[in-house]
Amino acid sequence: MPPTTAELVHDQSLGNLLDHCDVELAGLPAPQRTARVALTSFLDDVDEGQLDDAKLVASELIANAVKHGRGAVLIRIEVYELGTALGVVDLGHDTGVLPSHPRNSSVEPDTAATCGRGLFIVQNLANTWSVEETANGKIVIAVLTREGSR
Repeated sequence: MPPTTAELVHDQSLGNLLDHCDVELAGLPAPQRTARVALTSFLDDVDEGQLDDAKLVASELIANAVKHGRGAVLIRIEVYELGTALGVVDLGHDTGVLPSHPRNSSVEPDTAATCGRGLFIVQNLANTWSVEETANGKIVIAVLTREGSR
């Protein structure tokens, strides 16, 4: 089983924390766009593919927070020597209902999943992801390691 985000970050597997920022998203009409712009400027030293992965992961986490968690409050971007951790904070307390794979509402084999695709994308792009409860909701964290660091 891969290490949890908390284990990666707290046991220094990602190396030292180099920089971090919190970007407020509460009440914004386009929180995903705001996060993508912030990531583009904050992660200016990663290659284009890694930046695209980080932007897609952030967009999916924010979309889930908006749809299921009473809105995204902020995104925390942490840059470590060997990777990046993205955390999206929302006010929801629904940590037990997070799917680990896409769900279909039908038994038809050609029917596309209508729910759960976002976290499936996150699971496939991030090295690991986890959910931690906070005093006022939860934070969903995804870790993307730099190419060649693992």
